[in-house]
Amino acid sequence: MNLRKHYSRSRNPKGFWGYRALKVMNGKEHAALPEWVLAELEIKDDAHVLDVGCGGGANMARLLEKCPNGTVTGLDHSTIALEESKDFNYHAFVDKKCYIVGGNVMQMPRAKDLYDLVTAFETVYFWPTLEQGLREIFRVLKAGGTCVIANEMDGLDPEHKKLEKSLPMLVYSIEDISDILAKVGFTDIKSRHDESRHFICVTAKKP
Repeated sequence: MNLRKHYSRSRNPKGFWGYRALKVMNGKEHAALPEWVLAELEIKDDAHVLDVGCGGGANMARLLEKCPNGTVTGLDHSTIALEESKDFNYHAFVDKKCYIVGGNVMQMPRAKDLYDLVTAFETVYFWPTLEQGLREIFRVLKAGGTCVIANEMDGLDPEHKKLEKSLPMLVYSIEDISDILAKVGFTDIKSRHDESRHFICVTAKKP
């Protein structure tokens, strides 16, 4: 895979190549990270979940399986990502188990204290500032709610760092993410690292 093309198209999918990028996001090639994360993530079966940067909607479907009596909302600023997420989760959408919302993580059109869990898979690279995005996640989480940040790049692979020089994106280490989570006010910060695949997952609680 050409990483530069993939991440440039993933940042804000548009047009034909945007649709192609979303299909790739929903495919087996990108299943490894969410499956690794969700295998050990405890989610109540009636949880209300927000997936920030929902892309093509595949991770929303995985989350719906984990909370069959709850709801999953997908947030994205790409119009075609919202359309693809709705199509991918059509039956859940009709049954009002799934909601699709257009918006930006920097200023989410969501009420405060609304969600039990907020996930962000492979999206923090593109946020204007990680701190402001995490502050918004903190705002919409209920007290005791969980934030999950999961990336396929851990900041240790030289090839990944090269992307920062050619694309408008930032690759964060576990320490970078953990420090900003603490600054925002999150507690109980924990992390996992699959060094062979460069996967990272950082979780934190809103007190």
